[in-house]
Amino acid sequence: MIQVDVFGIREEAPSGSCSCGGDCGSVPEKTMGEMYEDLLRFFQESDLGSNIQFKFIDVFEDDLKGYDTPHTMFKNGFALPLVAVNGVVRFYGGISESRIYDEVKGC
Repeated sequence: MIQVDVFGIREEAPSGSCSCGGDCGSVPEKTMGEMYEDLLRFFQESDLGSNIQFKFIDVFEDDLKGYDTPHTMFKNGFALPLVAVNGVVRFYGGISESRIYDEVKGC
């Protein structure tokens, strides 16, 4: 089972620079929670949906114990949302379904 964790602020839109490779900023901003829900729908309809567990961790509301690297990255100014695949942060500043799909497919 592959674990995908998204660290963000559920009711806020992302800001800052992006490593997601997507079209961040070119469409009306969605909140990080809405982007996460879109990601869930994308994977539910994909061939990988049954092999992945997803979790959204709100950096202000949820406990970050056990998430040392994302916590450090957030505190050091990396743009939210952070996306970790199997515990390794792979993307920050946005959620690109296709980039995450490619990353997960390679696991």
